[in-house]
Amino acid sequence: MTLAEFSRVVGTSPKWVLNALANVGARGRYSIDLAQQLTVARVLHAEASIPLATAMTLALKLLRAPLSAPHPVVLRLSADGDVSLTVDVHRVLSSFNARMAELRTSYAPRVRGRPRTRPVNGVQSALDWGLDLSLIHDNLGKTPVQRLRQLDAMGRFSRGVRRAGSSGRST
Repeated sequence: MTLAEFSRVVGTSPKWVLNALANVGARGRYSIDLAQQLTVARVLHAEASIPLATAMTLALKLLRAPLSAPHPVVLRLSADGDVSLTVDVHRVLSSFNARMAELRTSYAPRVRGRPRTRPVNGVQSALDWGLDLSLIHDNLGKTPVQRLRQLDAMGRFSRGVRRAGSSGRST
């Protein structure tokens, strides 16, 4: 997965992803598991103002919790349970999965370098353009001697037309 794809799945810019991963010290490849964890951590960081490093550990805890129940997951932030946070992980993962589906079906990141070109068939391009190639095919069917005779005949005809045009002029 590229950085562009990864940031698209997380739902943020590539610059935010790079800064966030540098902030928490995450190294390695861009994986779907890391993208899920960063998505949940981004929500916790943005909505609950939890520092990103703490949000990453909480996100991992949320994702490891059994998600079979349709109700939101409650995180106990203090040992005695006085402070808790309710997170609708299903909703966050639903948005994540929608972005994954978009990535797989319609998103194509820019590719480095020149675009690949297909070899062009000149004859087919000319036919598609609407050119009549019958004279070219006929001439290619002639021998070189026949083509030279035809070229000499065209030269005689051209000189004759020029002479007739210049003698008909009045000065």
